[in-house]
Formats: sequence, structure tokens, C-alpha cells
Amino acid sequence: MEVRSCDIIIPVYNAPEELEECVQSLFRYTNLKENRVVIINDCSPDSKVNEYLATLDKQEGLIILQNEKNLGFVGTVNRGMSFSQDDVVLLNSDTVVTAGWLEKLKEVAYLDESIATVTPLTNNGSICSVPKFLEDNSIPEGYTVESFAHFIENISLKEYPEVPTAVGFCMYIKRVIIDEVGLFDQETFGKGYAEENDFCCRVIEHGYKNVIDDHTFIYHKGSMSFKGDKLALLNKNLKTLNARYPYYDKNVHDFIVKNPLKRIHENINIRLPHYVDSYKTRGNILYVLHNFFDESYTQPIGGTEYHVKDIVSELEDYYAFVLVTNGNELVLKQYLKGDFIAKYHFPLRDSISIQHFHHQEYSEIVEKILGTFEISLVHIHHLIRHSFDIPHIAHKLNIPVIFTLHDYYLFSPKVNLLDENNKYILESGNEEEKFNSSLRAAYGFHTPFIKKWREKVEGMTSKVDQFITPCDFSKDLFIKYFPSLENKISAIEHGVTIENNLTGSEISYVKSEEKEIKEWNIGFLGGLAPNKGSDLIYKLITKYPRNHINWHLVGGLGDQKLNLLNQNNLHKHGEYKREELSHIIKQLDLDLICLLSPWPETFSYTLTEAWLHDIPVLVTPMGALKERVNKVGGGWVSQSLELSDVMKKMDEIIDHGQNELAKIKINISEYNFKTKLEMVAQYKELYDRFESSKEPIKTITVFDNADLLVSLKYYFPHDSNITSHEYHNQLNQLETELMNMRNTIGWKVLTKLRNNNKGSLKMGKKLIYFILKFKASKR
Repeated sequence: MEVRSCDIIIPVYNAPEELEECVQSLFRYTNLKENRVVIINDCSPDSKVNEYLATLDKQEGLIILQNEKNLGFVGTVNRGMSFSQDDVVLLNSDTVVTAGWLEKLKEVAYLDESIATVTPLTNNGSICSVPKFLEDNSIPEGYTVESFAHFIENISLKEYPEVPTAVGFCMYIKRVIIDEVGLFDQETFGKGYAEENDFCCRVIEHGYKNVIDDHTFIYHKGSMSFKGDKLALLNKNLKTLNARYPYYDKNVHDFIVKNPLKRIHENINIRLPHYVDSYKTRGNILYVLHNFFDESYTQPIGGTEYHVKDIVSELEDYYAFVLVTNGNELVLKQYLKGDFIAKYHFPLRDSISIQHFHHQEYSEIVEKILGTFEISLVHIHHLIRHSFDIPHIAHKLNIPVIFTLHDYYLFSPKVNLLDENNKYILESGNEEEKFNSSLRAAYGFHTPFIKKWREKVEGMTSKVDQFITPCDFSKDLFIKYFPSLENKISAIEHGVTIENNLTGSEISYVKSEEKEIKEWNIGFLGGLAPNKGSDLIYKLITKYPRNHINWHLVGGLGDQKLNLLNQNNLHKHGEYKREELSHIIKQLDLDLICLLSPWPETFSYTLTEAWLHDIPVLVTPMGALKERVNKVGGGWVSQSLELSDVMKKMDEIIDHGQNELAKIKINISEYNFKTKLEMVAQYKELYDRFESSKEPIKTITVFDNADLLVSLKYYFPHDSNITSHEYHNQLNQLETELMNMRNTIGWKVLTKLRNNNKGSLKMGKKLIYFILKFKASKR
């Protein structure tokens, strides 16, 4: 179909200020070499109208007509349509057009020869109104008319729904339709109201249709309310309309009930709060890890997640995207300066398992994420439950990749270098068989899987530009076993972030009062599970012979022996949130904290927490624990992992008493901890260096707006009275409460009874009732 030129017909009656704003927008956004603006003054009594029109007399592409007598809206529009020989747009003088408006309306009009009229979206146009249907809307906060129109265009689903009638504020009509159907019925509808509805009914009865262009927005100032004579005329004309077309009211009613624009409104309202016009205005970093830092998605939040949170919260020049998977879906969160913006959900048809070094569907989604959000750098923090595809895809698209190694996942999917008996594998002889044996015990693998794992790791790491470890020990260990990393690996120590102890950018310490220790308060912090030394902890608590010791377990208990252990001098304090730990430590007045990990930790936030509270530590002779204690002089290192050596060192600590503790505390207080800001500055330098060294290849592999709507809608609340962000906050609070409930003694007893003795379930419920009642009586 040949696209014709168009005449924009503007009937004018008074309102010179609105007219000027409308005309100026037309001059700005309309090609007046191919189209014309026809202004028809319907005998406006306001002299300012003619004064303004006089200033436009020689404007290219502008025609001004003056009615000899007042014809009203219908007569004036008919004059304009008769004057023109081209397609027309009937445009109210209280509108403001936006960039590309006419080209887009034409595009839709000529998609299909059956399309007769096209009406754009507007803030005030009954069935065309957005963001809210059938309402007078203001331009959303934070937007201008132009930026909101740009938003509408960029997020449009381009559905172009059919409607029972066009809306007269802006109505594109093809010339072929005017020639076939005729002009507006001035004789019946007089000076206005319902004339465009009559025209659209005639259009429909001629086999054509009226559509809405949902990728064009035009501002309309007018009101949808009617009073006095206008209301009487409207009611009279509507009565005439329904007498002529008995189906009209039913069609409109059915349309409103069904609301074919529902998805369009839904898309606008879901995308509106977190829309970004262009991701190119700042850098966009994709963080890849195994869990979120603001919700326990796959497991309780740990050190890796806290580290990513520390970085993301300080990034002012970047949008941060965090990608996590549970193997069945990919979840992407977007942040700016640490504030949550949006959450996207991408389900997988086929789950990801450890054996999936490559996963086609995962790859396709990741490539679309990189393209859609114009990712300029990928920072991997963990690949648990991911495939190995991300570095390969980023490399293909010339996007730099940084990989921070928080544990030993590159060695084995078991991550911590422990065998099935929680014994350290490296430097013990026959390492490959021990890795295979541990994987056989964990996953049932029969073949020597570790060889294939290392082969795929080597391929993946070749696509990474820079590796980071939190300590020199782990850096050296990776170089020893992965020599190819030697020239692209460095250590960046994690920074300190404890809000209650910050003064400016410096750290102030919780200085403990000197005291004579009559009873020792000794604590164990963090997730106390077998891979964190819970077996050694259990033996120490139960076998250490000295009296006057209070043992404190602070954290989740992932070892049934500790769960069931009861002693008069043993105190269990349960899981904690990061922000709660400082208060807990102060309350317990700990003299010593023991960190007895059986594998070489790469950093240990719990060690930092201990020192920030002026508490010396006893650690095992491995990894960052040994390295940091020796560097700071902030505690003692056991000779080995054997219980006898740990108890021997404990004896030395207690025997030396207050004098030795005082020296240790001086060392701690004099040490200059790296701050979070200093750490982030190092990462920013890395980001800037690698981003400037590569120009990402533009990819056409992106999500369309329908994909993004589905992914966002998955998490969007059905309750329109709360925002998506508030909804997620409520979910996170409920998840925390549920986790706390599952950590109660009553819940654990009930679970055990449910699993092992269903006949005793009733008794278990009674037990929980009495426990809760007892706790309540103590408050």
C-alpha cells in the first residue's frame, strides 16, 4: 500500500495559549515538507487567537483558514477534510505532539488495508488513557511529555488493538476511508459530541477497523468531564447514536470489561518504576554468583554475598545487575547505588547440573541479558549452579571478565578442598583419586569426573581477563595448580564495613575494658557445620578439661552433634543477620573467638568481626586465617588441626592470661584495616581499565518487550496498592521469619517426629505449644 501525505487539521476556538503550545510541538516534531498543518479558526472571540495566527503567516507547510461563521467542531472538521485531498489527522488544539508521532501513526495505518483510523495513547482520552485506563492522568513523576512518550515507544508491545471507536483528540484517517464512508454527520450531531463514534460505526459497517497505536503517545490537556449545556448535548447525541447503532453501547461495555489494552497498561505500569532510557549513560556490570545479598535465595547469606553487596552499594557510576540461578531458573536483579530497581525471571526448560559445562538455553538467556542491558563488564563471584558459558559468551562479545575466587570451585565442585570425611585433600598424596572419591560420595559419579572438570575449567579460565583472590595464600595456591593464571591474578583484600563503628571513612574499634578473667567466654562464629570445623569444635567443647569456661555458639548449627549437645556451660545463640552481630558480640563479652576451619579459607569475615570488637582469635594453621593472624598479630595459630594441638594452644592462652591478651589487643588496635571504600576504589580502577581496553560488540540478540514483561510480571504483586519493591521487602521479611522459626528447638523436634514417628506428631505439637508458652511467660 502506498503511504500518502497527510494534512493535520486543527479546529480552533479560543484557548490561544494551548494552541501555541500545540503548534510549536508540531513545528518541532513534524516533517512539514511532506505534510501540512491546516489550522481552521472557527470565529474565535478571543482576539489573541488571530494575533498569534498572524505571526505564523509565512510558515512553511502551514495553512490557516478562517470560518466566515461559527460552524462548531463537526462543521470545522468537515471543512478541513473537504479541503484536503490526502490522509488527515484530526488534532485538538489542546494537545502536544511528540517525536516521530506522525510517522508512527502512518506506519500503523498502513500495516493493513482494513485499518481505517488510528488513535495514539494519551494521558487523557478515555479508552486511550495511560497509565490508568479511563482516567484523566498526569504525566508520571520524574517524566516530561517527551520522555514519557519516549518511554512508551521503547517499551511498547506493538499490539495495535482494535477498538470500537477512535477518540477525537487525535484521529488519523486514511483518505480512501473518507472517500468511501463520507464526512462526519453534521446534520445529525450538530456542533459536536458523538460524531466520531458515528463515523467509526460506519467504518466498521464498511468492513474496516479502528485501532490504537500503542507505541505513540500524545499529551492531551482537555478534561473528560462535561457540565451544563455540554453534558445535555452529549447525552442527546449519545441517545441518537445508540438509536442508530443499537450494538454500540454493548460493544463499548464489552470492550471496557474485557479491556484488550490490559496487557499494554500492565506493561506500562510494571516497567514505569524502574525504566532506564539508555544503559549507555553509565557502565553496566553483571555480577554472577550463587545467591543474592538481599535475600536467601538458594541458601543463607554468606561472605561472598556480603562482599558483592559492599561493592554494589558504593558504585555510583554503574548499574549493577546480579545474576543467580538455582539450576531451574535464572533470576536477574538490577541495582543503582545499592538500591533495588527491578527483578527479572527467566525459567529454564531443562535444569542445569554440575555436568552441564555448556547449557544451550542458559547461554541464549545470558547473551540476551548481555545485549539487552548493554553490559560493559562481567564480574563473576561464583559459578555454582551455573554452566561455564558466561566467560565464553562475554569473550565472543568482547566484554571483559573479572573473576573473584572466594573458594576453590575451580579445583572441584565441592569448593573447599575437603574429602568425604572433611579432611584436607591437597598435599596429602593421591589428590586426584581423593577428589574423585569425594565427588563419588557427594554425587554418585562413577567415572573420574575431576579430570574432565579440570579440562573444562582450563577452557573457561582462558576467557577470563583478570582473577582476584582475597589473600596471597589462595593466589599462590591457584598459581601452583593453575599456572596459566600467573600473569592475570592478583590479591585484593576485602574491605571492612560495620556501620555502627564507622567514623567518616575510618574504623573505630569497640575497645573492651580491661578485666581480670575469672571465667573465660569463648565463642565460635558463623555457620558451624562440618566444613567449618564443627567436629573439632564439638571435641573441644566436650573434652577440654579446664573449668571456668563458657562456650558460646553464635550462628547456624549445621551439625547434628552440636544441635543435640547440652552442657551447663554451653550457650547457643542461633543464626544472626550481619547487622545484628555487633550487638550480639558486645552482649556476650567474649574473651576469645575460635575459628577452626579444616580448609584454607580465602578471607573470613568472622575473623574481621572478631578483631573489630577487640577480641583475639585462635585459628587453624591454614589459608587466610593463618596469613592474617600472623600479619596482624591478632591472635594465635594452632600447630595443627589435631585436637591435642588446639587444646595445647588453648592452655597457653589461658595460662598467660591478661598480659598476653593485652599485647594481642594492642596489635589489633594498631592495625589499619582496609575500608570498604578503599576496596571498592581498587575494583573501580580495575573496571575502568578493562572497560576502556575493550569495545563490546553490538549484538542483535536481545529480549523483546514482551519477554521483559513476562520476566518482570512473574514477581509483580497483584495488589496494586503496594509497589513491587515493597512486595519483595515483605517476602524477604517473611522468609527471614520462616527461617528463624525453622531454627527453633520446637520446629526441629516436630520435624524429627514427623519424619520418624508420625504417631507422635500430636505430642510434638503439644511440646511446641508448651515451649512457646514457657518463653512467653519469661518475657
